[in-house]
Amino acid sequence: MDLQIDLVPGSPLRLQLEEALRDAIRSGRLLPGSLLPPSRVLAQELSVSRGVVLDSYSQLVAEGYLVAKRGSGTRVATLPAPWGLPGAPEPRHHTPFRYDLRPGQADFHAFPRRRWQAAVAQALRELPDTRLTYGPHRGAPELRIAVAAYLRRARAIVAEADQVVISCGVSHGLVAVLAALRRRGARRIAVEDPGWRWQRRTVVRVGLEAVPVRVDDEGLVVSDLAAVGADAVMVTAAHQYPTGVVLSPARRDALITWAGERNALILEDDYDAEYRYDREPVAALQSLAPDRVAYVGTVSKTLAPALRIGWIVAPARLLGDIEQEFRVSAAQPPTIDQVALATMIQDGGLDRHLRAMRRRYRGKRQLLIDTLAQHAPALRISGAAAGLHVMAWLPAGRDEHAVALRAGEHSVGVHELHRNCMTESEWPPALLLGYALPTDSEITAGAQLLAQAIG
Repeated sequence: MDLQIDLVPGSPLRLQLEEALRDAIRSGRLLPGSLLPPSRVLAQELSVSRGVVLDSYSQLVAEGYLVAKRGSGTRVATLPAPWGLPGAPEPRHHTPFRYDLRPGQADFHAFPRRRWQAAVAQALRELPDTRLTYGPHRGAPELRIAVAAYLRRARAIVAEADQVVISCGVSHGLVAVLAALRRRGARRIAVEDPGWRWQRRTVVRVGLEAVPVRVDDEGLVVSDLAAVGADAVMVTAAHQYPTGVVLSPARRDALITWAGERNALILEDDYDAEYRYDREPVAALQSLAPDRVAYVGTVSKTLAPALRIGWIVAPARLLGDIEQEFRVSAAQPPTIDQVALATMIQDGGLDRHLRAMRRRYRGKRQLLIDTLAQHAPALRISGAAAGLHVMAWLPAGRDEHAVALRAGEHSVGVHELHRNCMTESEWPPALLLGYALPTDSEITAGAQLLAQAIG
């Protein structure tokens, strides 16, 4: 790479390097797909520490300017045409797959339409006309009461209704919490690596810096947090995404101790913790330290993403700032839908639906595992005890990106592990396979075709 970068004293070297690389990418001096020098080489060329280069690469990966993949280095990402310019291409849509084994999707075919229809009809009958105006910024009181009671019972959450804020899904809730933290002076947010890539994109979109922290077979490596100087950390403690590991008791204690010593916040994303197949779901981290944890959840995995209903349970000191964010955005799920969901929770409809879905998903999970064992015995499956996806570790020497492309040619949709990594990860190649959405026949056919793609 022939790129002139001049770093000068007076401002942080990492920020200068990031800006120089952004400018080179935006201007076209660095073309999509260009391979950047290894961090050690660039550090020597610029006479800076390797940590400066690694931090710069990680931040630009989080912002979408670079992509880092094990075995192929760090490259310039393919960016769309500048926003708003004439001739900019239309946004690309997801490729439709005949056999969709991508994770992160619930079986919306099983949505309880009749029960939901009855709950909506009841809300329309009983809501007074005065409730058809703009609702409270924290959400409908019926739903806040119902959610608090449900979370206390199902997730061991420590919460009363006045601590619950209703959001339009998890991402909306995370934005509100992160914006509140930024107003209070936060600058750096630690995120799991590997981790859900939309979390780190949300951090960057709010104007904060996403800092990767390693994950191993006990979850987030809490000992690494001390070195990154984070003001908060985002975790998927009950079922880490994408690895499926549970944050160990020792790590939970260490994480809470870290938050107390640094006066930092833990953001707990409890995205699919209701689904566990070997024992009862693990209690939420928030139950151990309600004054240190902001908890977010959603019905996207329990009912359907189309409802766009989620919730935040936050420490009292943050509630005012979070509510202020909702005042500015004026974004709330429809009051009628909130009241309908409250009815469905209170009359036991949600619990009955969850029991049925656990049985349904347990069967689909086992069908996927059995089919892969028969047709792709070289795969090693992990992370199957909970959630809606499994990790399929590829045989040594396989390129997960090449396998995913070949699977796509057979109209089988899968996700690659390393698309969820911010750094040059040491994780071996693996695929993430979801089993919630496809039918039984689609799981069988898709797994067989995937086996052919693996070879």
